[in-house]
Amino acid sequence: MGRRATIAPGNGRYRAGLMFKRVLLCYDGSEAGRRALKRGAELAVLLGAQVHVLSIIPSGVANAAVDAGVVGYACLAEDSRGYRALLNESLEWLKARGVMSEGYLASGDTLDQIVAYAKRLAIDLIVLGHYPQPAGGYWWSSPRQRSSLAERVDCCIFVAVSAESVA
Repeated sequence: MGRRATIAPGNGRYRAGLMFKRVLLCYDGSEAGRRALKRGAELAVLLGAQVHVLSIIPSGVANAAVDAGVVGYACLAEDSRGYRALLNESLEWLKARGVMSEGYLASGDTLDQIVAYAKRLAIDLIVLGHYPQPAGGYWWSSPRQRSSLAERVDCCIFVAVSAESVA
């Protein structure tokens, strides 16, 4: 089951930012990722939270240098440049809106990387995009995963959905 967040008011008032001090925004450049970035930035501003942006090169993306080397050619292009550019774009977008953030580029299994960075950075809230799967379900809780993201982290998860996907 998912975790519940409880708010215990102190002196009759809840001070924003006490619950979510460190926010991890997961960004991949997609429409869902941009929506998560925007919603996460809005939350971070309201909460006065420290922001970290994680961009992940999926393990399924072939490394051009390795592929070229296998067939005997040198490859001068680096696949990570596109992901680095996406990460830099997100950091600049946040900065232009007054949100200071730190960025991280990782590669490998998406869930494993989110879990690792959430633990390493002592994250209180993970913000990600809504990516429904064609066969039903969501990438963060698919049957091929050992367990869902919610079961693997000790923080809250915010899923940014579009108005169309709520219907």
